[in-house]
Amino acid sequence: MMINNKNKLSIIAVAILAAGGIMVETAMNVTFPELTAIFHTSLNNIQWITTAYLLAVTVTMTISAYLTKRFGVRLMWILANLLFVIGSLFAGLATNLGILLLGRVLEGISAGIAMPLMFNLILMLIPRHKIGVWMGIGSMVISLAPSFGPSYGGALISSLGWRSIFITLLIIPVVSLCLGWFTIPKKTANHQTPSFDLIAFILLSIALISGILTINQFESGTINPVTLSITAITLLLFIYRSLRSEKTFLNIRLFKLKSFTLLLIPVTLYMFANLGLGLLIPNYLQTIHHTSSLLAGFSLLPGTLVGAFLSPLFGSLYDKIGPKKLLITGNSIFMLSVLFMYFVTNNLNLLMVILSYTIFTIGRSMAFSTGMTAAIADVQINDQNDANAILQASQMFMGAAGTTVAALFGSWKIEQGMRNFLLMVIMIAMIIFIMFFLQQKKVELRNSECQ
Repeated sequence: MMINNKNKLSIIAVAILAAGGIMVETAMNVTFPELTAIFHTSLNNIQWITTAYLLAVTVTMTISAYLTKRFGVRLMWILANLLFVIGSLFAGLATNLGILLLGRVLEGISAGIAMPLMFNLILMLIPRHKIGVWMGIGSMVISLAPSFGPSYGGALISSLGWRSIFITLLIIPVVSLCLGWFTIPKKTANHQTPSFDLIAFILLSIALISGILTINQFESGTINPVTLSITAITLLLFIYRSLRSEKTFLNIRLFKLKSFTLLLIPVTLYMFANLGLGLLIPNYLQTIHHTSSLLAGFSLLPGTLVGAFLSPLFGSLYDKIGPKKLLITGNSIFMLSVLFMYFVTNNLNLLMVILSYTIFTIGRSMAFSTGMTAAIADVQINDQNDANAILQASQMFMGAAGTTVAALFGSWKIEQGMRNFLLMVIMIAMIIFIMFFLQQKKVELRNSECQ
């Protein structure tokens, strides 16, 4: 079955908007040293430019499946474009940190709608035998945009100033609207969708926000018992409510599907590592080697280009050979690259960062895109929107956690902070190997039962 051009353009229109939202998120990382001086505050406060954005993305993603079912793809896509424009204007014209954060939150809501919408369109419009390739393309967008950001931000802050990062990106919704106006499906709303469970949504939102606040308190060397308690209590209440409510929000019963859960964990951990290093590396180069913001941002670009453009190839291989070899190979490359950076942290220069990050991104992209596709493969069609929302929201929460932890490590002695974060990523890679092993055992057991 051929994929018609109208379907391709509709996916591309949403993908461009999603890419713009992700790119502006990481573009701000190289501005942190300057913004700490402009707003007379600490790196830990400035990193909320990223963390607030990621929290807005995460909370919005949890509701994305319901909103898409209730109001349809087209209306949600238009709303995402509108919020991107308003948020970018607020941020680009901000006179204080509060207004800048408001703009970032609005951009985050836009991205929280656009990213799952892109994958929902892929699942809805692409034949199953081509899913691997197109999920790879979707993963390419998620992989490519974050590391384009620092190069884009570094170039603009050196020439036009940090405000131009937001103003120039207003071209994104224009292109998205031009491509999608006549191609985005219109008749996909389901006005018979069950009543929305507002209580469950509020409980989960509080749990996510307080969870990040708890992590953010680590800078003081202690755990805030209040925010930790709020996180635990609201999360438990959310689970209790979700399992008993007849209203709809997010189908957490999908966690009973072990193949889904055992692949969800690695995918979210990759996002933690990627966004954390994406924050630390440019700041490490600027602080230790006095690299310009332009070159510090550029350090992530070659690896991202290579890893991102390989994602569709990894998707094609998934369609041909399945996930097992790709997951193990990708995570092995991922782990070896981090081990190298860990052992030579004190001697890392710009060239070594470029080479090691390129290898890191190849391994991560291979395992990340494969893991996302495989996680949804066993989910029933009616539940795929919820599975996608859980995947995307979990990634963004762990991305927020990654940037928060990286910022905390970076606020100490930067070499030691970089080294500590790399050690954490090495442990993450080992955990991922265990998840892949358990997932494969589950698949083998299921296959033997079928025979």
